[in-house]
Amino acid sequence: MHLSRRPRLAVWAAALVAAPAALGSAPATALNGADAPAQLTYVAKINVGEQSACTGTLVDRQWVLTAATCFAADGKPPAGKPAVATTVTVGRTDLTQTGGSVLPAIRLVPHADRDLVLVKLAARITDPAITPVRLATSPAAAGEQLVKAGFGRTKTEWVPDKLHSAPFTVAATTDTTVDLDGSATATVCKGDAGGPALRAVNGTTELVAVNSRSWQGGCLGIDPAETRTGAVDTRVDDIGAWVDHALTRDPDDFTGDGKADLAAVKDDGILWVYPGTGNATGATFGTRFQAGTSWQSQDAVTVGDLNNDGIGDLLSRQASDGTLWVYPGTGKTGMETFGTRYQVGRSWQTQDVTRAADFNTDGLTDVLTRQASDGTLWVYPGTGKPGMEALGTRYQVGTGWKSQDVVSVGDLNNDGRPDVLSRQASDGTLWVYPGTGQVTGAFGTRYQVGTSWQTQSAIRPGDFNGDGLTDVLSRQASDGTLWVYPGTGKSGMQTLGTRYQAGTGWGPYRIF
Repeated sequence: MHLSRRPRLAVWAAALVAAPAALGSAPATALNGADAPAQLTYVAKINVGEQSACTGTLVDRQWVLTAATCFAADGKPPAGKPAVATTVTVGRTDLTQTGGSVLPAIRLVPHADRDLVLVKLAARITDPAITPVRLATSPAAAGEQLVKAGFGRTKTEWVPDKLHSAPFTVAATTDTTVDLDGSATATVCKGDAGGPALRAVNGTTELVAVNSRSWQGGCLGIDPAETRTGAVDTRVDDIGAWVDHALTRDPDDFTGDGKADLAAVKDDGILWVYPGTGNATGATFGTRFQAGTSWQSQDAVTVGDLNNDGIGDLLSRQASDGTLWVYPGTGKTGMETFGTRYQVGRSWQTQDVTRAADFNTDGLTDVLTRQASDGTLWVYPGTGKPGMEALGTRYQVGTGWKSQDVVSVGDLNNDGRPDVLSRQASDGTLWVYPGTGQVTGAFGTRYQVGTSWQTQSAIRPGDFNGDGLTDVLSRQASDGTLWVYPGTGKSGMQTLGTRYQAGTGWGPYRIF
């Protein structure tokens, strides 16, 4: 017996229930094209290139969970930037409307052995009306009714504009899958791959499984002799740890534990890593470990995920000749923290600022620099290629930046795009230039977030307390005390909260 495993199984037309508590009572009219309630804004339409489409579910404000077969027929798409330009529409159940968000997919994180992939969006969904769905923590039980939803084909429509849904009954559950029984009016069609199977628990919707394959009986374009309406979904009730790890990967994380670490070099050239604990109270950083020697030869070092593997790397410039190197993070500790370096540029002594982040939101890490001679700000876009081809042709993103004596990078407004945090040399005013994700007009109108920051000799953004908001770490110039100013999620002068101490005696260190 053969189950259709097309990467774009479409939607199962069925009357979707709007209120989560009513999920189990939805009428089974999916194949007739009944529209789903507008409240199901967490269900996403995923367009892979011009011809393929599937369905997904928003599980975090910047991540959608769907089937890996949406991106590769064998269910094994490579991690990183999608091979084909992919657009995700979330926040609207009627695609002819203008609500919600339409965003590029910039990164794929496939599951090792299930038909699942996490899709990172180019920006966070900030609309409070669009709420991610939580993962179930208990498996589906035989006889249980789940509601499936999707944007795929119906009995009468090839490419529906509206979301549909229908109830399905659990036939059996294995270690990794859920077998579902459909009906004459409830079946999974082409384009529904990756769509959710939902249950309501105490009035809250849970994602129980994700569609993988189906018989497609009764769907438009299927042989009328095919009458089977069952489906096989992939369980998600036991993947919470995998999802959490993927979502918390941080370019400041060298050890692979999802927490922002700190790297620093003393005058003797020894490179130390202070592993982050994610704690706002107690020890912000754990016991340091040595990760390198002879780093006095590098006169500009910054942190970023330069090889786009989800682990923080170091980008450094050779003091003697301006050669630019990447030391790839391995996720290990000790002297194995960074792998063999590789060259990505030469003659970079003309630049007096070097910072790494995905400024054009294409899923690849770029490098921001400031021209020492005139203060022009440039972005060298990441290409995803190795070695000397890692950075493409630069483009200008600002002028007159010599007035700023600190230029750093972090997502200060927590919209999923990197911003520039800078300090005015004349008076110590702290500014945020919000990133737009665009090549033209890369940064929006700046806004002030602090005053009198000339007392600090190092300024470094990162999520040091592990709450998902970007903080600012600084060092007191007078005594080397390390402070964290926690991000609040607010704007303007309320962006940073009351600082707390994170260390002492940091005066002799260069902090990256």
